[in-house]
Amino acid sequence: MTTLSFNLSAAIGRTLEKGDEVLVTQLDHEGNRGPWLGLQERGVVVREVRLLESGELDPADMAAKITARTKLFAIGASANSLGTVNDLALARRLTRQAGALLVIDAVHYAPHFPIDVQALGADFLLCSGYKFYGPHVGVLYSRPARSIDCRRTD
Repeated sequence: MTTLSFNLSAAIGRTLEKGDEVLVTQLDHEGNRGPWLGLQERGVVVREVRLLESGELDPADMAAKITARTKLFAIGASANSLGTVNDLALARRLTRQAGALLVIDAVHYAPHFPIDVQALGADFLLCSGYKFYGPHVGVLYSRPARSIDCRRTD
């Protein structure tokens, strides 16, 4: 999954311009943070949703940080460290309002919950088969006809 995340960020990163924004969270695993943080070298602004003491993401901070400049939000469906299940409906609503992509890391979610990518509204969803007793392979779902060009909307 991490390799796929790096490949996805490299592909999407080619469509981003200096000053475009990507949002990650303070709760996410490095496999979903590192690929997007690396885009800072290209002049992309990477912002972080604050983690509350309760172990949940701050919904007000999330809403404030998704702006017209936001091109992508990479969020974990659930956290490996605390078991927190994130508010993906809020993330989807906010990214749709901003015209941004939603990338969901479902590595720690997939073994515990059924996944309906359409219901989640994922543009991209990643997970690892070995987490649910499958082979050690990464899985990348892309919404049908989803362009990785962040300058386009569909």
